[in-house]
Amino acid sequence: MCVITFTFPCVVQADTVWLINGDRLSGTVQSLHDGVLELKTNYAGLMKINWTSVSTMESESQISIGNNKTKEKYPASFSPYNAGYVVIKHGDKKEIVSIRRLDEFMKAEVRTDEWDWSGNIDADVNLKNASSRTDDYTFSMNTKFKKEKWRHDVSATYNREVEDESVNTDNYSFRYAFDYMFEEKYFWQSRLSYKRDWVEDLSRQFLIGTGPGYQLWDDDTGAFSVSFLAGAFSYGYSDDEQDSHLGATLHWDYQRFLIDKTITLYSNGELGHSLDNEGVISVDAELGVRYALTTWSTFHVGYHRNIVRGTRDTLDERVFSTGLGMTWK
Repeated sequence: MCVITFTFPCVVQADTVWLINGDRLSGTVQSLHDGVLELKTNYAGLMKINWTSVSTMESESQISIGNNKTKEKYPASFSPYNAGYVVIKHGDKKEIVSIRRLDEFMKAEVRTDEWDWSGNIDADVNLKNASSRTDDYTFSMNTKFKKEKWRHDVSATYNREVEDESVNTDNYSFRYAFDYMFEEKYFWQSRLSYKRDWVEDLSRQFLIGTGPGYQLWDDDTGAFSVSFLAGAFSYGYSDDEQDSHLGATLHWDYQRFLIDKTITLYSNGELGHSLDNEGVISVDAELGVRYALTTWSTFHVGYHRNIVRGTRDTLDERVFSTGLGMTWK
């Protein structure tokens, strides 16, 4: 199987796709995934073409072909050939390849000097008025900024539950991280997070760390990165006492698009462990699915877990949320 990424130079160039029925389409190839070829055109927007309907194709842009077995990547270009085949040019070498051997390819991410902004907001409001009145609010926000080799990630959450006059949950969190991509797959990350709680005895959590990371993929099918950070944990309590620990944290950020990007699976979080005899363990993670209702509105189902053990007060918090949201890119 060949995995192919497209790299586009500054000059806009057209790609051409020939169909089995004789039609010819011009535009910019975006990706091939799950048997669907996406072609961006000026006359019809984003077109989705069944890959079995493609006879041959041509890309005027330079592409990078990856071999799944050897993990080797090399620059090449496509030229049309007889029905069912394409010519792959690599340096002075030419190879005729069956269209059916190409299972997946995508346009490579191009780093520019312009900001790339994406993000999402999710909200869940549950108001219940029966024998007792319950007001339950859950909000979350995540936004990412990219420019050249720099990436910034900002997220925040707010949770509040009131039953009659009793406040059962009342907390917020804030996280910020920035990455510097010093290689195509490798980056250096610095991260801080803060959580404030007005109900639990463990009322404040603060984490700061820095360390290397690895980007497994970041393309039209989604993104997945992991980082290993060294830093410090600090925990504060309702009586204003606090304790601090040096430690290490494993962080992950996963996102996968399915069914023509109508469904998004996501998971992100961090697993921390102190390096002293206290043996503090912390887990702050979420898992969920987001369904696209329109190009910008979404419906989501998510589960968040926050665990802290080894401190004066043990915390085990679970939040299940479902509601509406919006996304942008």
